[in-house]
Order: sequence, then structure tokens, then C-alpha cells
Amino acid sequence: MWLAHKHLQVSAVKEILERLKSFLQINVGSSVCVRSREQSLLKRVRNVVAELTKEYLIFTEPSIDEVRQAEEFLYTASNDGVKAVVFEKFERSSIEAMNAFLKTLEEPPSHSLVVLTSVKFRELPQTIRSRVKVFDFFVPVSFYEDLKGRISLEPELLLRLCKADFDVAEYVNEVSGEIEAVHFEPSSFLSLFKGEELRPYEKVQALLALNDLFTRFKNGEFNDKRFVELYTTMVEQAKKLELNRVILQISWLCEIVLEHRGVNDLSVYRWFDSILRNRLLNFNSQLTFANLLIKFRRCARR
Repeated sequence: MWLAHKHLQVSAVKEILERLKSFLQINVGSSVCVRSREQSLLKRVRNVVAELTKEYLIFTEPSIDEVRQAEEFLYTASNDGVKAVVFEKFERSSIEAMNAFLKTLEEPPSHSLVVLTSVKFRELPQTIRSRVKVFDFFVPVSFYEDLKGRISLEPELLLRLCKADFDVAEYVNEVSGEIEAVHFEPSSFLSLFKGEELRPYEKVQALLALNDLFTRFKNGEFNDKRFVELYTTMVEQAKKLELNRVILQISWLCEIVLEHRGVNDLSVYRWFDSILRNRLLNFNSQLTFANLLIKFRRCARR
């Protein structure tokens, strides 16, 4: 039975991507915007475009020079039938870059495809939104409902992570019956953050470890002395890591744990959001890390 469910889930993922591929194919000669709440899902646009043509360029938050480079690329003849340009996070580009691309966006060459991707479609100017056909890239509710029923450990918590990150959803879909409990231990926890980005497995492990730490804070296992020792140990072991990046990643995971635990303190969420939005500009990393642990502990003890 589990194998049958797994097969259905894999088919569902393929169906999602095939739906996007078909949309792009029938809109060659047009400009489109693929919008989604999940940035990890939008990353798949690259792979789908690569299946359509070998001639494509991808720019993230393109500058005006990159916009001009894209135009020059689109207006030269194609050797593969179709040429494509993908602008990721175009809403973060300058108004000058957007305006410079308006004419091409409205009337791209017949052999070309212009693809914008965005998690904040409404932040694009109306002059951009009115010139593109929109594709809503989402995962059907049934996918998550079936996935939740097969997760062997902390299904509600892990489902929150899956909905926030489709890469994790695919990973959990593969191993949902094999996920084991994680005990928070500073060195093993921080070892998950050695890479530039957390892999799906590492995100799951880190989330479960933080959830365990929340439980232990709640149960009073850490008095003030032990808490200071925990912080000191973690800062010492994090010296080999890029602490600012680690704080960003942990902040995101902490928010998921707090939401799962029913924490309703808006000031705490605003604090985490300020970290994630500002990406630690002008922040003292060690002080911020201490505050992160303090706020997490305070929420657990209420």
C-alpha cells in the first residue's frame, strides 16, 4: 500500500511540472509570469525551460545591463527553434531595468519565450503585470493531505516545512515512513549548517532538533546556568561557520516551530521577520544569536 501511495505522489509531482511545461510550450512568442508562494518551487522553472530549449539565459534580479543583454540574445536567430530568457525575482530589479524591457516584454520575437518568476507578483508594476500571461504554480492540497497521512513522526510540524519548501516535500515523500526522532545536541546540530545552503535532509534534521530543544526548554531542563553554557558552546563551535548565514537559516526554522507550537506573540514574529528581511545588515551576529536563543527559550517557558 505504501508503495502505491508513493507512486501516486511521484506522479503528482510530474503532473505539476508537466502542466508548467505545456503552458510554456503554447506561449512561445509571448511573455509569461510564473508566480508561486514557494521559492523552492519556482527554482524548477529553470529545469522546465531547459527541457524546452538549449538556448536560454537566466538572470536573478536583472540589472539594466543584463536586460539589454537579454534583448540582444532574444533578437538573434535561434539554432534550436526557441530562445528563452528567465528573469527571477524581477520585482526586485530597478524601475529603469523594468522600463527598458517593456517593449520586448509586450512584443517578444516570435521564436522566443520570456519567463518572469515571482513570489510577490503584486509588487511588480502594473505596466509589467499587464504585459504577461500568468501561470499559478502550486502544489495541489491533495498532495499534502496524502503526504501528511504517511509521515511517521511529527506530521503537523514536518508538513509546515514541506509547504514552505517543495524540495523538502519531495524528500519527505521519499522517506516519510523512515524519519526518526532527533535529540538536540549542539555540535551535531551545527554540523548541519556547514554548506552554503541546507539540503532537504538537513532542514528536516535541524527542524526536529529545534523542536526537541523547544520541548526541553518548556520542561525546564535548562536553568540559567545551563542556558549560558549552551549559548557559549554553540558560539564557540560556530566559529568555523558563517554565523550570519546560520542565524538566517535557524530563524526561519524557529518560526516554523513557534507557529507549530501555537505561539501567538506578534513581537517575536516581528523580530524574526526583521532578521530575515534585513539579512543581518548592521547586526552584531553574536548578540543576535544570543537574542535568538533567549526569545526561543522565553516562548517555550510561557
